[in-house]
Amino acid sequence: MTRRRHARGRAAIIAAAVGVLVVVGATAASALARPSVDPSPAAPVSAAPAAAATVPLAPLVAAWPDAYTVTGTKAEPLYTERITATRSGERFAVRIEAIGQGDAAMGTQVSVVSVSSGAVTWRTGCTKSPAECDADPALRGFLATAAVTALAQSGRLPATGTARVLHGAPVVCIEDAALHPDAAPAVVELDPCVDPATGAVLGHWSPDSRAFVGPTLAAGFRVTTAPDLGLLPAPPSVP
Repeated sequence: MTRRRHARGRAAIIAAAVGVLVVVGATAASALARPSVDPSPAAPVSAAPAAAATVPLAPLVAAWPDAYTVTGTKAEPLYTERITATRSGERFAVRIEAIGQGDAAMGTQVSVVSVSSGAVTWRTGCTKSPAECDADPALRGFLATAAVTALAQSGRLPATGTARVLHGAPVVCIEDAALHPDAAPAVVELDPCVDPATGAVLGHWSPDSRAFVGPTLAAGFRVTTAPDLGLLPAPPSVP
């Protein structure tokens, strides 16, 4: 009974936070009532409504579960990326498989980070300097949920995000500069956009082009609240 009340409370917080979002052809309430699955595989990536609403981030982030897995694809001219991103507690991982024409394997990249005391630490796949791998102030892409979590732990979470629509599904986008207050400005600003129910990054919004670009999942993605533990190393044991 307690677990059921907690689940209802989390749903109420999420609904209140993004209840102002207008979804084409449906109200925000009906959109949030659907499962966290892209409901329109044929929908194009298009600009959000002109009057995008602001969303308070603190109650939204506080209501996120401590686990998710999102699976989807991202098409490039000569290959397709199969993407799986997952969270378990304060550990986050993403696997990107590049598949060429004829399903030819072109390589797989796995990146894993953890968050502790408001800092992001790389566990696998870091190509940055040792200092940045130890405490990365500029974590971007499909692992950006870890950056959000780190700011929430340190009390520096941005006040608001912006409600938008990706392939018919509600997302909340967070300004890149606000999410990385200790990092140098990005050469190309792309705001990560998360599933409001779980925090999983689903795409990136370009303020310049006013469209979803870059690391953005194609239509047909799926989000669950179970972790993919196969992507995550076991946490260190406590003696």
